[in-house]
Amino acid sequence: MLLALNDRTNHHVTWFTSWLLSGLVLLMNSGPALAQTFFRRPPTKVSIHNPSSTEGQRNRTTISVRVPEDAGAELERLVLSQLTSLDQWTWGPKNPEVYLGEYSLRRRGEPGLGEATMSQTDDELSIRFDPAIQPGQQANVVFRGFNPDADIYQWATELIPAGSEPIASDGPTLRVSIFRNDNFR
Repeated sequence: MLLALNDRTNHHVTWFTSWLLSGLVLLMNSGPALAQTFFRRPPTKVSIHNPSSTEGQRNRTTISVRVPEDAGAELERLVLSQLTSLDQWTWGPKNPEVYLGEYSLRRRGEPGLGEATMSQTDDELSIRFDPAIQPGQQANVVFRGFNPDADIYQWATELIPAGSEPIASDGPTLRVSIFRNDNFR
């Protein structure tokens, strides 16, 4: 009788211990992941538009980014890192204007919906959206400045979701060609 009671007690202790340990392992593995924000389906439709392609001309450079409906998070920030080039792109002296919807050559944006900051080395542009861009929306960020010298300008993109401890997603490479102004040569 005592042996049967010990077997039953051992079974319950073994069952309870394995149940407790598996719950503890689940808690340890899921804890940090629950606190981080990430895109289930990151935005990949990122494009750059510059209707004037001659060096020295005024430009209206627009960056468009579409957040997929099933992204799983809002887009809070878009970071462009300029790849090697002799000159840095000039984004203009003012903060950009932002509008939602399809890209339009002449559409005006609203000031204050996006804030742009440059890194100290002037090779990284960070655009922070306020409010963050909702899944299913397209944001268009309009900069006004002047085209730099003739060259091919390229940027790597990084998309950062809104939320705690965001995990950034890499986006596509953007490219703009600026041509020499042959009228003065």
